[in-house]
Amino acid sequence: MREGYKSILEFLEENLEVEEEQEHLYNQLAVASKDIKVKETFQHLARAAKGHRDAIGRIIRDIESDNHDVSFYCLMCGWEINFGKMPSVGNEERCSLCCQKFALVDIANDYSIKSLPQ
Repeated sequence: MREGYKSILEFLEENLEVEEEQEHLYNQLAVASKDIKVKETFQHLARAAKGHRDAIGRIIRDIESDNHDVSFYCLMCGWEINFGKMPSVGNEERCSLCCQKFALVDIANDYSIKSLPQ
């Protein structure tokens, strides 16, 4: 497991399972439907669930292969603060908008940020 992403990976893996179950169920309902409009609706929902499943799978693979930026929103102004793809706990970055300085911290195997004095 990629360091710093424990909760996010757990959440994504649970959502991946839900999307797989939904895709399977919608496909079954489409096959069983006699009404063409209902069948088309279930086929559309199955394609959407497959798209969600594929997107979630890509995010999981990116995280596990260290190909996902570690980013947060500034606690002061909401601007993005990017620590890069493979940061170390303790790395410091400054918000490019408000200049507040932050350190990357690990809390129970999840990345977080801590404001630093100016």
